[in-house]
Amino acid sequence: MKSAEFLHIGIVILFLTIVVAGILFHSPPTQVDLNESFRSVSWEAPMGKDRLGRDVWAMLGYGSLSTFLFAVPARIFTLVLASGFGLISYSSPFVQRNLLAPLSSVFISIPSLLLALLVVQVFGAGPFSLFIAILLGDWAQAYETLRARIDEASTSGYVTAAQCFGAGKFYVFRNHILPQAFQLLRVLMTTGLPSVVMTLAIFGFLGISEGGDFFGPGLGEQIAFSKDYAESAPWALVVPVFGILGLVYSVGGRKN
Repeated sequence: MKSAEFLHIGIVILFLTIVVAGILFHSPPTQVDLNESFRSVSWEAPMGKDRLGRDVWAMLGYGSLSTFLFAVPARIFTLVLASGFGLISYSSPFVQRNLLAPLSSVFISIPSLLLALLVVQVFGAGPFSLFIAILLGDWAQAYETLRARIDEASTSGYVTAAQCFGAGKFYVFRNHILPQAFQLLRVLMTTGLPSVVMTLAIFGFLGISEGGDFFGPGLGEQIAFSKDYAESAPWALVVPVFGILGLVYSVGGRKN
């Protein structure tokens, strides 16, 4: 194992250990205790407490957990939708040329944050809005990448032989093209997760949380809340930043 790979694995294990320990040793930080407000780093609270007396270590653990539990299904559903559009594109060049291609170009040209804010204005602030915003912001790029791979795979010898023997387009797509695109789907999964994590952090900073009622404030929400008293409790601002960076580094995988 190369030293860079060992370092990457070590950092991920360290981050996950801190997050899991924060979850196991603490309950969700949904309660306020003003008597513990601005409690500094101590043995009982190794990462201190914020202005509302919530344990910062617990907020790191549960904030990372809620982000992960929301980001992974959102990314999976985005890739499933992009794969479905890829099947339609392969089965009907007319639909691809006159509908999917212009539609994906429009969605790619719109900034993701602007699109997300429009979704929030239409559906209101909540987990459903976050899910729709991530889906609409990411599907076009994933679709264009998959479509390029599908176009390349559709000219392979296996596909040509299957078509010569009378195989239908759905059969060819399911048994020949999709398996060839599966490795690309794995790459899109790992490379797309960091952007989803950052999107959730931005929404949290704007006050839109994905699981505040069950897990407490998200990482972005913690930063927004702590920035006004950074001099009094800098640990409450530094820790969620560390959480976002660690989560992005962990879910993104190592680039060879």
